[in-house]
Amino acid sequence: MVIAGVVLLLLCAGLLLARRSQQRKLREIAGTETSTVQGLLDAAKYVAERLGEAGSFSQMAELKGTIRCDSPLTSEIAGQSCAYYQMRVTREYEEEYWENDDRHGTRVRRTRRGSEQVAGNSQMVPFWLEDATGRILVNPEHAEIDTVKVVDRFEPAHDSGGHGVLRLGGFHLEVGIPLSGRRTLGYHFEERVLPLDRRVYILGEVHDAPGQLVVERPKERGRSFIISLKSEEDLIRSTEATARRLLIGAVASGAAGIGLIIAGLVR
Repeated sequence: MVIAGVVLLLLCAGLLLARRSQQRKLREIAGTETSTVQGLLDAAKYVAERLGEAGSFSQMAELKGTIRCDSPLTSEIAGQSCAYYQMRVTREYEEEYWENDDRHGTRVRRTRRGSEQVAGNSQMVPFWLEDATGRILVNPEHAEIDTVKVVDRFEPAHDSGGHGVLRLGGFHLEVGIPLSGRRTLGYHFEERVLPLDRRVYILGEVHDAPGQLVVERPKERGRSFIISLKSEEDLIRSTEATARRLLIGAVASGAAGIGLIIAGLVR
């Protein structure tokens, strides 16, 4: 009991840390005023003129506009043009195993289901955020990216038992014979994308890189870098809801942990 209680207290601490991160994110979203592309260009130009050279401008900024891309990606499964995609293929299987039946002193054969990832990939390219005043380059690496699910499909296995060539849309993969005792039930395909020509909210750090401004991950550790298809208002609401759920989970696990520790010590 005591060990289980300690584990629950550690879980409580982890949830509180996660809540703290969500609260920090919420403060950054709510506390950062929306900039325009032209406003950032003017600010960078002013700094460059005062210092006599470009390359010294850096500012946390909140931007709202439309995603544009000169050289877009094509997602592997749906074949959709995008600036970012993430795909995963999971094999769902069924297997038999033996379990001791302590009550009757025998071994019982049971069946359980499981899954394993057989394919996965993600790709991204820089894109433009375009507003009414201009456009600015965005480097999405290391961003918290809000995506749209474009594929969520389960394909039952054929008589080959899962061995052969797996195909869906533009994706194909040769799959081998599964482990002995495992029967393939089918494959679950998932794909998410950051689509083009959609309204986007971005919170990140703007730098005057050589030749142009770019939005990137902040240099300061712990600062947020968000690329979201949600509006600022929806993003605030969802972050608040996540923080509340984490607090509820922390309180519940903390109370349960303390209860188990006390009960274990009393015994």
